[in-house]
Amino acid sequence: MPASIIHGPGKNEKGRLLKFMKPVYVIPLMVALLLFGYLYSRTFYAVNTFTYTHMTMDTVVELRFQAPGVRAAEEIRDKVFDEIERLEKLFSRSIPGSDVVAVNEHAGQRAVKVSPEVFYVTDQALEFAELSEGAFDPTVAPLTDLWGFFSDYEYRVPDPEEIEDTLQLVNYTLVELDPNDQTIFLPLSGMGLELGGIAKGFIVDRTLEILSEAGVENAFVNAGDIGLLGTRPDGEPWRIGVRNPRDQRDMIAVLPLKNKAVDTSGDYERAFEEDGIRYHHILDPETGMPAKALASVTVIAATTMEADVLSTAAFVLGPEKGFELIEALPAVDGIFVTPDLEITYTSGLEDSIEME
Repeated sequence: MPASIIHGPGKNEKGRLLKFMKPVYVIPLMVALLLFGYLYSRTFYAVNTFTYTHMTMDTVVELRFQAPGVRAAEEIRDKVFDEIERLEKLFSRSIPGSDVVAVNEHAGQRAVKVSPEVFYVTDQALEFAELSEGAFDPTVAPLTDLWGFFSDYEYRVPDPEEIEDTLQLVNYTLVELDPNDQTIFLPLSGMGLELGGIAKGFIVDRTLEILSEAGVENAFVNAGDIGLLGTRPDGEPWRIGVRNPRDQRDMIAVLPLKNKAVDTSGDYERAFEEDGIRYHHILDPETGMPAKALASVTVIAATTMEADVLSTAAFVLGPEKGFELIEALPAVDGIFVTPDLEITYTSGLEDSIEME
């Protein structure tokens, strides 16, 4: 009866209950309950944590987040990947009809009206170019093409005369933006925008925004640039490894982070050797040659766009000026690795970085 359940069994009932539940039965029951609780917690965690991958932006994008169920997770996934593809079609230099392709095709001819996203990112790129004194330059496209680092071109070392001529087309101060008409104009024929060093970060930030709007509190997005929302599902910080630029199997440090973004620029991607000399794709807009004073720079910032562009700028600036730039910026930190594997990092990481 309900009264017996609420108030407990009477004297006789209690005796019968104890007699029935002998220790030989109680112990297996307790074990079964503990096992059920463990399996339930594992199942709950597994069901509500989802990982998806998608090939886009010339890389594999990994998306990891929690959602109430499969259907909700798939809806969020589709919305994220649809948005990534939409933005890629605006920023790409290789997709016909993109805003950036249109701007470059009409260089020296006329201004081109672009989407709000492309206008905003270009404007931000010019601000970062000014901040870095041209170490990051969104008009570096002609140099990238000359070296064969764009698309499926063959890598090659250009002649000094070719580099000198091409450098005339690399100058962020010449870019004309009209905020009223949302247009971009490159005044010299042959100029070209290359927003790859900032647009990917912007797209990752947009991904985090979509996840947050969907109610997601913990997420990990990796598109080469890493964006973090909240903490890991267990409440602990995300642990992001910093790669050894000379051994991809080795980590030089681990960063415990939450609500941060991380990006690394290194000389080990898109690189080739000729006559025993190593060349890579991070070109110095001043010399037209690959920057060579560093092997990698990892930047930690509040937004992925900041981390993306600042890692490139600091790499080009080198270990001293690059360090000064990152150290001077609020809520931004960096790890610098020289070709000899000497490691330095900014003061904001002193209490958190875990050196391997």
